[in-house]
Amino acid sequence: DIEDLRRQVEIMRHLPEHPNIVSLKYTYEDEDDVHLVMELCKGDLLNRIVRRGYYTERSAACVIKTVVEVVQVINLNSLCLSL
Repeated sequence: DIEDLRRQVEIMRHLPEHPNIVSLKYTYEDEDDVHLVMELCKGDLLNRIVRRGYYTERSAACVIKTVVEVVQVINLNSLCLSL
């Protein structure tokens, strides 16, 4: 619902700058929709995986480590906002 979306936007506004987190530039609402304007991201992990055909265990571990670090940053900041 709209209140859940507003809470998520508020969390996004307070996330620290991080090289692996897409930044929210601004938002606006019209009668029917909420619009989020976000940072333009280049590159696409899925396309890289498909193009390479596979990842070594070491390379996959690096990707997963980055994902876990980003989730940790988001979770820590989400918890701070909800307190």
